[in-house]
Amino acid sequence: MAVDTFGDPAFPSQTGIVIESARDGSVLYSRNAAMSLTPASVEKFVIAATALHDLGLSYRFTTRVVTDAAPQTGAIAGSVWLVGSGDPELTSHDLRVAVNAIRDQGVLKITGDVVADGSLFGSDNVDPTWEADDLEYGYAAPTSAVTLDGGTAQFTITPDPAGGAADVRVDPTNLVGPILGDVRTVSADGENTLRIDPLPGTDSFHVSGDIPNGAPQKYWRSLAHPEASAANALRTMFQSDGIDVGGVARVGAAPAAATALWSKQSRPLSAIIRRMLFDSDNHIAEQLVRVVGAHVAGIGTLSNGIAREHAFLAGIDAPQDGVALKDASGLSASDRITPRALAAVLRRLATDASGPAIQNLLPRVGVEGTVRVRDLAPDALGRVLGKDGYIGGVSSLAGYVLTKHHGVVIYVFIVNNWDGSLDSIWRAEDDLLAKISTM
Repeated sequence: MAVDTFGDPAFPSQTGIVIESARDGSVLYSRNAAMSLTPASVEKFVIAATALHDLGLSYRFTTRVVTDAAPQTGAIAGSVWLVGSGDPELTSHDLRVAVNAIRDQGVLKITGDVVADGSLFGSDNVDPTWEADDLEYGYAAPTSAVTLDGGTAQFTITPDPAGGAADVRVDPTNLVGPILGDVRTVSADGENTLRIDPLPGTDSFHVSGDIPNGAPQKYWRSLAHPEASAANALRTMFQSDGIDVGGVARVGAAPAAATALWSKQSRPLSAIIRRMLFDSDNHIAEQLVRVVGAHVAGIGTLSNGIAREHAFLAGIDAPQDGVALKDASGLSASDRITPRALAAVLRRLATDASGPAIQNLLPRVGVEGTVRVRDLAPDALGRVLGKDGYIGGVSSLAGYVLTKHHGVVIYVFIVNNWDGSLDSIWRAEDDLLAKISTM
């Protein structure tokens, strides 16, 4: 295939492009295929492929509530532990189900503590290469083997039509500490100066500033200590549901010989990865890299997970010169990958008979997911599958084109250090994808 429009002046010098056959890897076009570039969220393909290879598409996470003292005459004369395995989709609702199930067993009292066990990953942590200014936001939530609601709390701020203090509500309420301060309501054309600041060393927040009168607004903030938050939430739920707790909420490892009170299995891994790629969910990616690390090394540290990703790349003969993985989500500006290496990952996903079909894994560009905003020609809609990525100075798009006559074609676009508007870059990419779809 001869394509001369890849030289479009919309692409800056730090642009890497690979177009190749998914079947045999034959290269149809490349530009700077070996250039080391910041990938942004298309890096999620690496953890998707690694996790599917290591764990299998049917893998499910198991979360348990256990005790060191079996219930007798309506009481547990000991403590209970919430034991996590890294489920990135565990929710507060799941804990409410657990509490109801334990109450239905006749338990009305727990004499000991309520403990969260996230020891599979070690202590709560965030990637050290992430920007400090990102850490308070939901997209940069800390990881833990026990984390609820994506490690975030949702703030709903409702202005007061009378001009008084806005109503501040947090969901789920059990995951956060006291909310201090207040937010003033100003006129509808006033400036929004709202601040939601975490209080250091706690999961409490201070709210301040002004919000214009109008519809309620929603904001998401990360929880600095997800393991401790989960323990507090579970203890509060026990108390609210009529189960008296004599001890405190804390963090610690469960005893090896414990009695199960409740357990829950997650959705299959393939469904979780699909959500990650459709929604560009950083939390899922960061949980998964620690899970694969635990799978091979016994503990899910970030370094163990990244080492496993590099081993996977070596196993599929992806060239690693110029590859430096600092996280799994692509949020880090220190991540580096080459278009050639990413194309090898995409080829593995497309040709692995034991994995999910790519049509069930990725959104259709211009139709759904985060890539729905792309503007493809009508004939190309439904034929282009992809994942995009954006951080400061980076725009990326990668995936597959289901061509009319020549099977599945892999494409990788990684653009770094662009200036001006992204519109011209996106327009050039969308036009090229539409042309490829007609092959």
